[in-house]
Amino acid sequence: MSLTLGFASILSTRIEKNTPNYNIGILTQFSLPKPLPMRLDNFIDHFLYQLNLQEDILVNAFFIVENFLDHITQNNIHKIVFTALALVYKFFTDSPVANNCLEKIGLLKKGELGKLELVILENINWTIKFDDVEEVYEKLANEMKKKDDDYDDDDYDDDYYNEDDDETNYTEYGSNCSFSEISAFFTK
Repeated sequence: MSLTLGFASILSTRIEKNTPNYNIGILTQFSLPKPLPMRLDNFIDHFLYQLNLQEDILVNAFFIVENFLDHITQNNIHKIVFTALALVYKFFTDSPVANNCLEKIGLLKKGELGKLELVILENINWTIKFDDVEEVYEKLANEMKKKDDDYDDDDYDDDYYNEDDDETNYTEYGSNCSFSEISAFFTK
């Protein structure tokens, strides 16, 4: 089960409803000149993978992102989500990694994360609520299930691919260390 897909789906739906110029004002620091060429779910998965975190952190990050749903666009969504994830990560971790490491993971400039965190915390009055964690968990899980239901497995022919026929030895290609860690998450 993937809460990441549910999280990204809810935000993508909101982006479609919002007008592109609605973010003028409180979230101007989060706007990029053009959208990041990485799907939001891959961006979130990258964050979770790099810090070895469970998806449950998304439930808590949703409480922060929820305050900005009316202001999200394609140009600012990645920075908003990343900042919310970083805040929740720091809140629940005894010894979090330094901001410069987090900035590399989130593709931010040096010193940018602290400024973005201040903007978010000021806009939520320095209060992060964690009241209805179970309710938000269900919301994200249900959205993910809805996406799975929309995805039609009948589009694939089961006879086309047979696991027994695949004799590819993936170890012969070496490890994925030869690839840039972030390039694996970019989509065309």
